[in-house]
Amino acid sequence: MKLRTRLPALLILILGLCFVPIASAAGDNDGGSTSQPGGSGSGSDGGSGTGDGTGGGTGGGGTGGTGGGTPGGDPGTQGPAGVSVPRVMVEGFSIAPQKIFAGQDFTVNFSLRNTSTKTQVQNLKVTVSSPDAAFLPIDGSSSLYVSRIRAERVSGHTMNFRALPSLEAKPYQLVIAVEYEDPSANAYSSSETLAIEVNQELRADASTPQVTPAVLNIGQQGSMTFSVQNQGKSKLFNAKVTIPEGQALAPAEAFVGGVEPGTSGAVDMTVTAAQPATGPVEVVITYEDVRGQLFTVKKQVEVPVQEAVPPTMPEDDPSMQPPPEEGGFPLLPVGIGAAVLLLAATAFLIVRSARKRRAAREDEASLAALAGENLVGDDWQ
Repeated sequence: MKLRTRLPALLILILGLCFVPIASAAGDNDGGSTSQPGGSGSGSDGGSGTGDGTGGGTGGGGTGGTGGGTPGGDPGTQGPAGVSVPRVMVEGFSIAPQKIFAGQDFTVNFSLRNTSTKTQVQNLKVTVSSPDAAFLPIDGSSSLYVSRIRAERVSGHTMNFRALPSLEAKPYQLVIAVEYEDPSANAYSSSETLAIEVNQELRADASTPQVTPAVLNIGQQGSMTFSVQNQGKSKLFNAKVTIPEGQALAPAEAFVGGVEPGTSGAVDMTVTAAQPATGPVEVVITYEDVRGQLFTVKKQVEVPVQEAVPPTMPEDDPSMQPPPEEGGFPLLPVGIGAAVLLLAATAFLIVRSARKRRAAREDEASLAALAGENLVGDDWQ
């Protein structure tokens, strides 16, 4: 009799063990009742569940109730011993626009995949945030709720954020944290850390270039001075000033270097007049951002260039002529009159001297004639 009573019980136990996998499979697909180590539970929409094992608890009003997590009460991706852990991973991620500037709104698109081949996940809470609060959710909340993701399925989501205007130009972390449960109400969590690069819009300008001297002759050198101004919140790298070819000034280049935000870099370059022209000369200022992208600012400066003027002789240069004498004592007429008087006096003296010499010669001749004549006759003897 004992054998006959034990045999039906044994058959019932064997049949019960055969129906356990069928019930588990039904729970994976439809959220039905499952068993877990150390407890029992049943659940459906509006049902209740009890448990006293690894993650014991009671709950109602949900799909299968609420349950415990990993041993020790710390939720994580490590499930109860002997239970396969369904993994939820971020499969796809993108942002729009692709280049984000500080103070700009952007959209985060991401996809969550349930990597389990047979177990669905449910009651998901997805939180998207930045550890340093660099991004603010536009909709007011950085979390969203997902009821379930079936095995090997993907669930896509979108959230809108705004980058703080004060952010520096560098990458910032964005964390996607997921808390979820399996059909047995075992709690799990996972997280993915992504990087979003934030850019600061560069704002650069330059003062009006000044050339000294204002007018240049061909071949003459001058000095061009101005400043490169950083009006943005990011540093300017490798700032450089260039005068392109084919202009009145010969090609030239000056390196400025880095310009910090809110400051300016001084430019003092030597320029050479190359060809005559009266139009403006274009000056090109180039600089880079932190990623090496090149930006350009152009300025124009009026620099008249003329042909070289040949040197003038002193006598031909009116500026070299002596200034006219001011009115006063007439020295020139007096000098001329004195010279005439002197010449006249000299001539008079010469003529008078000649006359004296001629008279003296005539007197001598007369005396000689008288000396030769016998002034006393022979009768006086």
